[in-house]
Amino acid sequence: MRWTKIRTDLLLAASSEVLQKLSGYAVLMILARHLEKPVMGTLFFAATLAALAAATTELGTSRFLVRAIAENPDEALRRLGEVVALRLPLALGVLLLLGAAVLAVRPDLAVVVVLMSAAVMLTDLYYSFGAFFLGLRKVGLRIATGLCGPLLTIPLVAVAVALRASLPAVLACFVAASGSGLALTVWVVRRRYGPIPIVWDAGAARRVARASLPFFALATLGLAHFKVDTLLLFTLASPAAVATYEAGYKLLEASRAAVRPAMMVFFPVSTAFVARRDWSGFATVLRKLRIAVAALGVMVCVGMFATAGFLVPLFWGHRYGDTIGVLRVLALAVTPMYLGLVATFLAGSLRLETAAARVLAVSLVANVALNLLAIPRLGALGAAWCTVATETGTALWLLLLIARTLCAEAAATSRIDPGAPPEATELITTV
Repeated sequence: MRWTKIRTDLLLAASSEVLQKLSGYAVLMILARHLEKPVMGTLFFAATLAALAAATTELGTSRFLVRAIAENPDEALRRLGEVVALRLPLALGVLLLLGAAVLAVRPDLAVVVVLMSAAVMLTDLYYSFGAFFLGLRKVGLRIATGLCGPLLTIPLVAVAVALRASLPAVLACFVAASGSGLALTVWVVRRRYGPIPIVWDAGAARRVARASLPFFALATLGLAHFKVDTLLLFTLASPAAVATYEAGYKLLEASRAAVRPAMMVFFPVSTAFVARRDWSGFATVLRKLRIAVAALGVMVCVGMFATAGFLVPLFWGHRYGDTIGVLRVLALAVTPMYLGLVATFLAGSLRLETAAARVLAVSLVANVALNLLAIPRLGALGAAWCTVATETGTALWLLLLIARTLCAEAAATSRIDPGAPPEATELITTV
């Protein structure tokens, strides 16, 4: 394992995450001072619907694509073409269905939801190309192309706000920025690697969908677990309560930038170890990540708790004073959230995505049940405590699943090959 390249990729990925998050929060800071709190709550609600809709068009193909390319780089362009051919018609179909559904139920939200969904789906389509770069371990290209859309959004939104544009006009800026970033990425892929072989083959689409389905379940359940609090707050409380909770949750979500680079870099690395049945190498990655991520999570938790009174007014203004308590509760979820995210992608490397999806399904049910009890009594603060409880349980369960599987694989390798390196058998007692 080339730790020098890994450290370089981690540094690049971390820098990218910081820039991407800062650009996103720069936009939100501008909007929070331009839009009334209930309008911001509506915007957050529309973004949640858009994210869930986009997940149904992604079908888990991004993680599948990273794993497939990491296992066989020579097939990278063909794999990308199959994924794009599957996703494009799905994205268009889901966008039309979502628009029609919202128009029938809440026509006043139709334009906002459709525009937000278009922007989110264009960004989500980019992630297929980002997965192509990650599978090839071209982290620099993934970062350079991934920053184009977010960085372009800032000046477009700033101009729209300066002109006192309406919310739909602001969201049109989101669509323009996301579309421009995607177009640039397609050009980069064609120029460096050649034409993308997009073939409209129903059989190939079914094969990709079938292989990606467990990842789809995993991603959708994870997203639903993150967003169910927002949906229930909108239903059981008010748009203002959504804004209070989401303002805190957005800062918690931003802290994931600290651990996301590990997912970008180590997913293809751990997948390669599994493909070679190098359980010692995989265990080394697991052990280092577990220790580093837990330590990082504790530091972020302490920092977030201590600075909540400063961060909330800085990002959201003084109208969000009730978010300070919510953020301090959510800070307790940082460490288990980090460990759960790492465990989720390691489970995908081990081809345990179906088992991991079952864990997330149970966690989602528990989260809904707890929120139904907590939100009517405690509002946004109750939703925050539910997040802490379910994130902790999910992380512990996933880590136990990975440890048991790794021990079983190491033991099987030892039985099949008595001459295997000692590290293979030592995993049984050290994982």
